[in-house]
Amino acid sequence: MPKSSKIFEELLTEYFNNYYAAHPSDATYVGLKSGEGRLNSVTFYSLNRQHKLRQDALAKLDKIAPSTMSNEQNLDRLAFRSRLLRECEDFERKKHALEPKGIDEVFEFLLRELQRGETEPKRAAKNIRNLLKDSQRYLREAAKLIDKPERVWLNIMISSFKASDSFFKALTTFLRNNGNEKKDDSLVNFCQQACKDYYESTITKPLANSGSFAIGTEMLQRRIRDELGLDYTVGQVEAVALTEIDRVGNLLKKASNKLEKNKSSKSTVEAARCQWKPKDDLLTLYKKTNDNIIQKFKAAKAMTFPKGDSLKITLVPDFMAHVIPMAAYSPPGPFDKRQRGYFWVNDLGSKKKTKVEKLAELQQHFGLELTCAHEAYPGHHLQFITANSHPRKWRRVFDDHAIFYEGWTLWCEQMCVDLDVITSPELKLQQLHDALWRCHRILVDLRLQTKAYSYNQAVKHMQKHLGFTKARAEADVNWYTSSPAVPMSYWLGRLENARLYKKLVKGRNWSLKKFNDWLLSFGTLPQSWIEKYGLK
Repeated sequence: MPKSSKIFEELLTEYFNNYYAAHPSDATYVGLKSGEGRLNSVTFYSLNRQHKLRQDALAKLDKIAPSTMSNEQNLDRLAFRSRLLRECEDFERKKHALEPKGIDEVFEFLLRELQRGETEPKRAAKNIRNLLKDSQRYLREAAKLIDKPERVWLNIMISSFKASDSFFKALTTFLRNNGNEKKDDSLVNFCQQACKDYYESTITKPLANSGSFAIGTEMLQRRIRDELGLDYTVGQVEAVALTEIDRVGNLLKKASNKLEKNKSSKSTVEAARCQWKPKDDLLTLYKKTNDNIIQKFKAAKAMTFPKGDSLKITLVPDFMAHVIPMAAYSPPGPFDKRQRGYFWVNDLGSKKKTKVEKLAELQQHFGLELTCAHEAYPGHHLQFITANSHPRKWRRVFDDHAIFYEGWTLWCEQMCVDLDVITSPELKLQQLHDALWRCHRILVDLRLQTKAYSYNQAVKHMQKHLGFTKARAEADVNWYTSSPAVPMSYWLGRLENARLYKKLVKGRNWSLKKFNDWLLSFGTLPQSWIEKYGLK
């Protein structure tokens, strides 16, 4: 191995070993046992120290010549640099002083242990007790970070706090079923009080200026280049969005008119939804549909399916119901010995009393074939499981490039149509409507982050152009504010996959299976990087 290549490997290993040693919660999240039962330090001192380590790593990285590195190392170099730059930017713009996410972070790490409890209840119970004990210290430190909370993010924190009772009940029940120690009720109460103290401390602070969530044009431009891997300007991204909105919108109109003239696509899909009356309960329906999707994609020889993985399709517990409207996926950590993912299904009909009300809620899951393909196989679950098996250890932790993992899921939805995995014309119409939604996401994301849109303007855009209710539009935009360049990644990633498909399948006569397996074999990295360093 050349000297510079060895220096790069040592830099990667030293940085991440130090990072996970100093951030036990993150270590647990990726599947390392070293940090179990402990929460990170979030003092000003620890944040400043980590920022200095990032800057030092960037300086060392700039002294290594990319020309002396292998293609696989260059892929890691780009991903490593991208992460360091984003974290430096967030620190320097003091995002930690704007975003009151302490309660959500505590819940996230506790939830991870509740999931572990399904197969390793004793280990999970021990970790939960330690996390509850440590939560007071953690939330006290986190509260001191907040200077002037961003108003959208403050409202998200308030919602989390108000919905926390059911979460604590779930923790109490789990502990009673796994050891039932005398101190358990006290530990849960201490954590509840710590959350209340954090909440009360935060809501009394003056608010930041409206729109403080926005990163600005210059920073968004850098993220488009270094996180999405695109050589587009911000203006060109907007031009792409407007072009795609027009193109997909016309496809939607044609498909709708083909089914029923003089009727909107929304009313056509809604009519099909109302006529959909499945006999199975919701969970059984998702399991059967998932099995059917797998069989059809295997029959089409569309990609290689992983071996040794596990997918748990399960109902959303009450304490998560407010954050998962329909369905969602939670991947295993990159280093978890057992690669089990969770496909959450929210059965809101279970709380309804009449058959009519229950059916109405069930019908909200119309189109679950697309949901299964997106969240499970061959979507998020298959992609992350494959990425978690990459032979380069640290490649597995570079899982933050949404242009790939969300672009892949929309590619899976498109394959459902192209391969006749779904045959219902109404579902094909639904797929086009969802595609239009993702095209509008590009515009809203871009305009929010460049301050061309206020929060309210973004909400109204979703209502006007997609027919969203105000509540649904607000839920979407809430997420956009804290994840710049991620919402736009969905459709931009889908376009990147289509571009490479044209080049490799149509241009070089690759089979669909060879193309998909090739895409998946590099982990979760932008398609343009894979094209540059992964093509022979």
